[in-house]
Amino acid sequence: MSCQCGEFRKTLHYVSPGHGGWGVIRIAALIPESYQLFVSPFACGRHGALGGAVNGIKDRISYVYIDESDIVSGNYENLIPDAVDELLEFLDHRPKVLLIFVSCLDDLLGTDHVDLNRRLSMNHPDIQFRSCHMNPISMDTKFPPGVTLQNNIYSLLRPGLKKAGAINLIGNHSPVGRECELFEMMKNRGYEVNHITDYETFEDFQTMASSCLNLVLSPVAGYACREMEKSLGIPFLDSYVTYELSEIKEFYRQLGERLQVDMDTSLYEARAEKAIRRARETIGDHPVSLDFQAVKKPFTLAKALLEYGFRVELVMADEVKVFEKASYRFIVDNHPEVEIVNALHHDMAKSVWKGRESLCIGFVSGYATGSGRVVNLMDDEYMFGFYGITKLMGMMEKAYLEASNLQVMIEEAGLVI
Repeated sequence: MSCQCGEFRKTLHYVSPGHGGWGVIRIAALIPESYQLFVSPFACGRHGALGGAVNGIKDRISYVYIDESDIVSGNYENLIPDAVDELLEFLDHRPKVLLIFVSCLDDLLGTDHVDLNRRLSMNHPDIQFRSCHMNPISMDTKFPPGVTLQNNIYSLLRPGLKKAGAINLIGNHSPVGRECELFEMMKNRGYEVNHITDYETFEDFQTMASSCLNLVLSPVAGYACREMEKSLGIPFLDSYVTYELSEIKEFYRQLGERLQVDMDTSLYEARAEKAIRRARETIGDHPVSLDFQAVKKPFTLAKALLEYGFRVELVMADEVKVFEKASYRFIVDNHPEVEIVNALHHDMAKSVWKGRESLCIGFVSGYATGSGRVVNLMDDEYMFGFYGITKLMGMMEKAYLEASNLQVMIEEAGLVI
């Protein structure tokens, strides 16, 4: 095993053209009947504006650009309520939720957002206000922007609703594919499966408050679900997307235990195993590379693929997360041929992997190798359970057999750094 590019030491970051994700604007826009107001310097606002334009939501965002005079004069905090009043007069409809995004500068100024939102709510009692931070300086803290944004989203749910036979999927931005066995299994046992993308109105979104269990599909939503358990009485089950058969079987065992129902998954497991065999026969010993932007658990995916008989040669990650340490150690101890790379290390700019012929799962590894075989997957979108394995195997086969255009994939993904 060769762990290159700094062994995940904190250093100057290299940002690949294939790097990026949804961005806070696009994630916040999942809230039905919501609007966003960005209060920031010009450069930060420009970044947000580009993200809104790329993802087709620019008509749900407005901007207040601040300069040095606003800071020096001490007018910054009073500027926001005035901007809100002006914005609401301008809009042709009143949003149910107004998200006020501030930049790193606000953290340095120390704005009292609790008091700010209290004043705004007094002036506009028909609107819910939330302060959101677009502050990269908090990325290595317990509460980076993605975590606090998830909490802001689900803090909008009203307590007191009677619990119904339903479960929520929390933390995945795109809905899980409806072909996933989870929907069929839950329906057969009298449960609905809810996701924020199911709702067009804010009132319908409140349905999620009546669910009896939250499934946490991404670590970024863990804090929000802990807070929902306190405020709404909804327990949660960590259910991070995985492609390892044993982990999926264990999840369904735990889910059945929580809901006190039988969860026979043999049929769906058999389908996944068949898909694995077929993909393995098609791809053979062709080398496989994968990265942390494609999946939340890159080391677990690499371990699973190795156990399924694939030839994994390169894993590109940003760190070894706590819940991935066992999979990381498995690769280090049992597969020294696998290269593990810090995808954000500045040495990545040297592009020493260019020209490698590899089947790449993800844009970052695809760009690093220059491969013509790239699986179009970002952040486990639409994946879950045995269905996720089956779908991934099909995507790997397709990428192996058909030439890929990485530039088109990146453009269509609407990546925001």
